[in-house]
Amino acid sequence: MLSVLRLHVRAFGPRTLAVAALVGALLGTSGTATAAMTASGPGSQRPAVEHVSGTRADATSDEGADRAAGVDLVVSPREPVIAAGDDEVQFGLLIRNSTTAELPAGTVTLVLDADRLTDLGDLDEPMPASADRFAEATVEATAPGSEQTATVTVSRSDLPIGAAAEAGAYRVGATLQFAEDPDQGFAAFGAEPGEDDSAVSPTVSTATPVIWRGAGTDTVPMSVIVPFVLPSDIRTLPTRGQLEELAPVWDRLLTAARAHDATLAIDPRLIAGIRAYGDEAPRNAQLLLSRLETTPLPSFLLQFADADPSVQAALGFTTLLEPTNLDFVSRFGSFSETPDATGPGAEENGTAGSDEGADAPDAPDTDGEAGSAELPLPTLSELLDWPQQETAHVWPAEGRADPALLPLLDQEGVDSLVLSSDGADLDGGPRARLGSDSVTVTDAALDRAARTALHSETETERSGGVARLAAELVVDAQGGSDGVVLALDRGATGDASDPAALLEQLEAFAWTTPTAIADQRTGTVELRPSGPSQERLELLRSASNREGSVNELGAVLTHPEYLSGYQRTRLLQLFSTPYAADADGFAQVAADFRKRDAELLSGVQAISTEHIQLVGSSSRVPVQLRNALPFDAVVTVDVDPASAALSVPERRFREVVVPAETSERVLVPVRSRVSSGESGLVVSVSAADGSPTVFTGTLPITIRSSIETIIFWALGGLAVMLLVFGIVRSVRRRRSRNAPATGPDGDGDDIVPAM
Repeated sequence: MLSVLRLHVRAFGPRTLAVAALVGALLGTSGTATAAMTASGPGSQRPAVEHVSGTRADATSDEGADRAAGVDLVVSPREPVIAAGDDEVQFGLLIRNSTTAELPAGTVTLVLDADRLTDLGDLDEPMPASADRFAEATVEATAPGSEQTATVTVSRSDLPIGAAAEAGAYRVGATLQFAEDPDQGFAAFGAEPGEDDSAVSPTVSTATPVIWRGAGTDTVPMSVIVPFVLPSDIRTLPTRGQLEELAPVWDRLLTAARAHDATLAIDPRLIAGIRAYGDEAPRNAQLLLSRLETTPLPSFLLQFADADPSVQAALGFTTLLEPTNLDFVSRFGSFSETPDATGPGAEENGTAGSDEGADAPDAPDTDGEAGSAELPLPTLSELLDWPQQETAHVWPAEGRADPALLPLLDQEGVDSLVLSSDGADLDGGPRARLGSDSVTVTDAALDRAARTALHSETETERSGGVARLAAELVVDAQGGSDGVVLALDRGATGDASDPAALLEQLEAFAWTTPTAIADQRTGTVELRPSGPSQERLELLRSASNREGSVNELGAVLTHPEYLSGYQRTRLLQLFSTPYAADADGFAQVAADFRKRDAELLSGVQAISTEHIQLVGSSSRVPVQLRNALPFDAVVTVDVDPASAALSVPERRFREVVVPAETSERVLVPVRSRVSSGESGLVVSVSAADGSPTVFTGTLPITIRSSIETIIFWALGGLAVMLLVFGIVRSVRRRRSRNAPATGPDGDGDDIVPAM
């Protein structure tokens, strides 16, 4: 019997309709697509066809895909486990063309290796010639920068796994054979000629594991570390709206974590963010915090904003970075007499949730007053208190520790470390001692598979990640592993729409035994020296050096501590661990951070939008003050003439309030001493007490005081002329009314009166 192929064609979204029509003509279709399929047995069957809107392909490679010069082929089972009672098995296919040339039509062949996998490293090896072909599909051409997907439904009887086959993980291979040699486009979409102009192979292959009847009777103790972190687009603390949106996701994740006896790794920003909104925090967020505080699951706090301790050690820091205060958020709170577990409250504001300050949509005034001004703001320790943590932990980026990290941890009193097997050599169970430090070593292969399952863009790739994760655990179980620890990727978990779904899938894996980390077996570990890249170090060093300059501008604010707390929170987020694995992405984030720093460093300045002209002997010149800081400023403005051509009777203006990220105008009385010329006003802006001075600049002024005299005499002359004209006209009119009537000869007596 033949399998059924449902083909979903994805077209290049950004192209115009004309280009789409041209591609359709080249494919020999008119808004439809067909697919042919044959199986290893006799006969044939026409598949059902569905169409979906397309998207432009991403040029990044994925787990399990054999990338050939910008062409990705991904295959994965829709469900990782094939049970004996299943009637059919579905496989997803993804063809992604990241080149600038169209990929021709071709044939995708699915084969199965009858040998059970005992090492997942064999998954990337070429399929043996003895592999059994069980499905074959014809796929249409793939336009440049686009992708197409297909779902192959195979009858269980067509799958070459016998009912008596040994339980375990098996390999399914997929090979895309083009009908003709592909045009040689640039391997990277958008690349210039000559940058990456490599040949596209006529065949592309990949493989995926499938699980047949689980792992038999074997099981493996598995512990899970579940991070509770904020999405990457939250640069400081979450707004109320963001908390309300994220709380159900975190609540579902906590429920799923309990089924695995998981250990919770919590970003302190989550706790402080909820407490900083107190009574005004969303109700679901308050309930979530209460659940976290009372859960029986073990938990520990990550460094604030999940900052990378390893990179701090590499930079030579003698202490780990900590927030200085969070008053820039908690100032909006309405507090009870004694702050409870949910802490203070705050209004939703752009400064707390993003790096855009008051420019965030629907953000209230970023320098508003607290709802309960009489009560003091909660302290930093009250916001971050977490007695549920038995010992302090650190979890470096990618589980890799810089050699300088251990002395720093000893100095900080941290005695527990989470590492990856990529950064440490482990023998035995996943718990070990490294000097005086307790070390938990996670399985890097499991971590990568889980990240793919959480973070990939397409369903096919996510399903491939789940299949890989299931196969790794089956191989561990059948290989007699002492136990494994799976750590969900922090960046992928924070950005995933429903990370709990992966944990729920893990519950179905009968070959794993949920185990607390404390109950895992112990082994020995040796640190594998590794550290952050030099490019990342230099970008972080530069950002750290700018912090002091930004904080100095706090002197002009009503509350200087707001700026230092805001800037330190931004800096800690820049140190966040997820950036370590994405050099290009981090370079862009660092550039945005530097741009924002430049805006903050402009502080409060006098700006001139146009050239000022003084047309009279005295006037009030407007001086425009711009506050680039996200908090209200109170400044002293000193104005001095740039030359003797001007005099300024009033030179100091005290306690000028300039609202956050807006402008304020100061009117300066100015007198001119010459009729014409060029001069200016030297404007200095300083803190309310006169020190420090944060801006000094000159506003140019053109003097045209003679124009005032000319205009005065012109207007005066015009007024006299109008007065004289009015008098003459009035006299003539009066004379004409008083003159006697006369005839044509001038004799009034010859006129005959009318009868």
